[in-house]
Amino acid sequence: MFERAKRLRRRRVAGLPVTDILLALAMGIVAIASVLTGNPDEGPIAITLPVALVSAAALAWRRRSPVVAVVALAVSGTFQSVLADGPGSLWSLVVYAIIMYSVAAHYREGMAAIVGVVLLAALLLQERLENGVDYLFVVLLFGGLWLLGRASRLWRGRVSRAEQHQDDLARIAVAEERVRIARELHDIVAHSLSVIAVQADAADAALGSQPERAREPVRVIKASARDSLGDIRRLLHALRTDDELAQPSPGLAALDGLIDGARSAGVPIDAEIDDCAGINAVVDLAAYRIVQESLTNVITHAAGMTTTVRIVRTLAALEIDVRNRRHRNERSSPGAGLGLIGIRERVTALGGTLSTGVTDDGMYRVHATLPLAATTSVAADSS
Repeated sequence: MFERAKRLRRRRVAGLPVTDILLALAMGIVAIASVLTGNPDEGPIAITLPVALVSAAALAWRRRSPVVAVVALAVSGTFQSVLADGPGSLWSLVVYAIIMYSVAAHYREGMAAIVGVVLLAALLLQERLENGVDYLFVVLLFGGLWLLGRASRLWRGRVSRAEQHQDDLARIAVAEERVRIARELHDIVAHSLSVIAVQADAADAALGSQPERAREPVRVIKASARDSLGDIRRLLHALRTDDELAQPSPGLAALDGLIDGARSAGVPIDAEIDDCAGINAVVDLAAYRIVQESLTNVITHAAGMTTTVRIVRTLAALEIDVRNRRHRNERSSPGAGLGLIGIRERVTALGGTLSTGVTDDGMYRVHATLPLAATTSVAADSS
């Protein structure tokens, strides 16, 4: 029912809102009945009937162009006041009240003030032509209606801005969630696929001459695929249930398996890792993902090159340093760089620092510093 009312309110005929047309028709019927029955008797029907029709029709323009409605009321009302008695019926008072409210509610303040003063001046002129004494009543009544219209406009503006703000917040939240999901999928899939690709090449090379040597690469492929499928199922479960990740996220405690997988992919790794027990879970996950992405890049772009992984825990921060030798002909492959973007997003969200690039001795280095005091309020951004 409410939806039907909203649709009816939005419909227009010849540019005029349907609801305003219906209001004008209803008021026109009342006005015609009042004039024809002479209740009250305001003068000859030849004068009062056209004025009644024009006054009622002005309601149809109250929102599209309140100026038109005000001019129609002012001219027709003054015309009747000069040639007969001024409009004094209850229906005419209702029409004037609605138009004054509409002027204040649908125009900006300056225009609303000017048009409101014009209508009020017309009412005072009509009161003067009838030798009336209700000037104060006219000013208070229609001035109050004007203020009510302004209050309505301000309230509607605040409601509209609040709704827009909520929409903006929702869009931002959706965008942040999409980035988080993309980052997680990249970290999960990119590393596993890199390991699988390298091991598949090794297995393919061994099958022709030494089939028994293909067994180990196939085992690594199977383990990597199984691990990545588990991570993806965990992520999909969280998305479907709208809950946090159902299982604990990986952390530095899982680095041994990660490093062993990289070694099995042909990357010689020298690792030195401080005891990181008890650190913030957010920092723990971010550190793991940084090392994971760094090793993924090594497997993809510098397989077989010597790599060092250093994780040092200080009183205030966790320092991660991953370096590797580079192939002389190493080039960035199409699409490369998304992983580093993900690393930078994680580090920035935790208030840390990140530097990447080639060192003076020809090593490629990823160095990140993560403050240990990072609060759980940043978890959604960094996970």
